[in-house]
Amino acid sequence: MHGRLTVMALIIALGLIPLASAGVRATFFYNGTVLFYFPSRGWVEFPENFTLITPVSDVMRTGQLIAPTNFPGTLTFVTQSRGVVELQEPNVTETYVLLPLNSRITYLNPTPTSVKEENGYLNLTFATGNVTVLYYVVPDQGSLVLNPYVYTTLISSSISAYMAYLLWRRRPTPQMTPPDQLDERDVKILNAIKSGADSLSKISELSLLPRTTVYRRVKRLVNMGIVQEIRERGKVKYVVRDNEK
Repeated sequence: MHGRLTVMALIIALGLIPLASAGVRATFFYNGTVLFYFPSRGWVEFPENFTLITPVSDVMRTGQLIAPTNFPGTLTFVTQSRGVVELQEPNVTETYVLLPLNSRITYLNPTPTSVKEENGYLNLTFATGNVTVLYYVVPDQGSLVLNPYVYTTLISSSISAYMAYLLWRRRPTPQMTPPDQLDERDVKILNAIKSGADSLSKISELSLLPRTTVYRRVKRLVNMGIVQEIRERGKVKYVVRDNEK
């Protein structure tokens, strides 16, 4: 009898543990709306600086893990998106980023598996949940052909990669401070990190600088060896190196 009760308790306990997500997909709209689709039972970590839109009655949470109450199901979040699309969710297997057709992409990581026009948007598809895209919108230029990344869907992969590289090389280069000098913005970013801001959004909020500027400057400070980029459980945080404090 005791053995049966132990087995039943174990089965119940296992049923309460969230299962690893099987094929969770994310759609990130340029206006900041993020939709997670769960085709079967699974979960995602509650994204940092995301606000849940789905009614609380339709979700279940265990610590930082969150999932819909029914499967298949969806979760909807909203986040600030001003030229930056950033998602760091290890349990997402595919991400769709939808941008206006007149967008100009200045940076993306990793390389998308496909780029196409879909329902009036530029749809970038990634086979991962760790995605970063920096872009800006050019008014009154909605032609899809004007975007260099569209060529990946029009010609062979080798030629398209070369053309995209050439177009990327011709993009406007932002004016940066010489590598051995730090300006006022760099100092603001460093002070924000020293004050405990360890993510791009927190650094942007504390330094009062645009997130695109923070992203470029932080990457530069990392390359200079002043700031350290630390990856833990699919998330990235930034700290000032000990010799710079």
